[in-house]
Amino acid sequence: MRLTDRRIACLLAEDADPRLHLDPLTGVNAYGVSPFPQDEVGEWGSATASALSQMSFRILRQWWPTVAENPDRRWIQDVLAGDLLQVMGLDATHYGANLYSSGSGALGEGGRQLLGRMKTPVLVLCQGSETGSRVPEVLRNALGCTVAEVISLPVRTESGELIPSALRDELCWGRVAHCLKSGREVLLVLTDGTKTGQVVPGVEGTREMVSRYPEQLRVLVDACQLRVAWSRVKDYLDRGWPVTITGSKFVGGPPFSGALLYSRAFYKDFGKSEQILGVGALLRWVAALAEMKRWSVVPKERLGSYLARFQAALEQQVGRWPAVTLESVPGLERGGDPGLWDVHPTIFPFELRGPAGEPLERGALEALYRRLPQAGSDVRGRWGQPVRLGDGQRHERWALRLCLGARLLIPWLEMLSDDGVTQTLDRGLELVDRTVVEAARMG
Repeated sequence: MRLTDRRIACLLAEDADPRLHLDPLTGVNAYGVSPFPQDEVGEWGSATASALSQMSFRILRQWWPTVAENPDRRWIQDVLAGDLLQVMGLDATHYGANLYSSGSGALGEGGRQLLGRMKTPVLVLCQGSETGSRVPEVLRNALGCTVAEVISLPVRTESGELIPSALRDELCWGRVAHCLKSGREVLLVLTDGTKTGQVVPGVEGTREMVSRYPEQLRVLVDACQLRVAWSRVKDYLDRGWPVTITGSKFVGGPPFSGALLYSRAFYKDFGKSEQILGVGALLRWVAALAEMKRWSVVPKERLGSYLARFQAALEQQVGRWPAVTLESVPGLERGGDPGLWDVHPTIFPFELRGPAGEPLERGALEALYRRLPQAGSDVRGRWGQPVRLGDGQRHERWALRLCLGARLLIPWLEMLSDDGVTQTLDRGLELVDRTVVEAARMG
């Protein structure tokens, strides 16, 4: 192994957050992901984390002299931020991008920036089990809110079932309207891509409420999953809604690379608070941008039909395993153009039962999550980390997640054939089969 490759790998794991640090025995981080490419591992866990692709690691080698030998990290960071705007089709004259070492860091800074324009705001965001583990705390700290000043929007019932989007919005806007009518200001975090792929609250309802209370209601969009057409991101920005994204998750870059996007027409001073990133975070953004550039150039006109075909076939085929319960995931009600690919789900939670028919709990699913990518089988893959379905206290429900990320979808769009969908589905079902076998052995 090249010395340069080892140095790159070590720097990719350089961060204050211990979840990114490498275990000295296994060589993987807290997500079970190596800093080196793992072509033999199927990446079905883009809601959580993915290993680097060979392509992005080659790009890192090319960038290494620039990052390692140039002491002007501010210049490098500005170049990367400009590349991000360009690849997303955003003119740097009208839009800005601040880079951070994580999505939660970008959210926290977005919250702090908006706080300076509000007085004693109420914070509204989706329930904790459906958002990043540190998001509620980061935003509360940014706003100086007490728990009593936070409204949690339910996504699921206590038993873990999805609440229909229309009912979710009704519950949301009833509570928000009460605050607004009493004269309070509200910071609403619109989560475009929860842990199980939902959009909370609905975009159309948010637009309507902002039009009614333009001076009291501000919106910060958490699109850190980036499971959204980039034209919609521009639409958010043009409405004056800052957007946080990551270069990991859907697009398949390394974990921990966040950004805050904003329209200069609304927020001219957002760039003044940006901190200079360390070398590790800059390298992570180099790799993330390599993946984003690849995603940006493939034609997506047929992607919606491919996703619909995949979901229908998955729901039909997974019934062969009685131990697997796949959640029925509805289409996403985004408003705007219904023909864009992002109205189709790309995260499919599924529950597992053990040999005695008992639902597997978090500990067993965590063990499976870590075992499946390891050597020792011809079928290796990484699901999305176990996620809690709902906040029920009596009977917790946990699920793994089959996630379609850009790196799985690009071959479909390059082939422009149903064969790509079939091949991807077959590989996914092979991993489901191995998962069921491993779950049975846990008894």
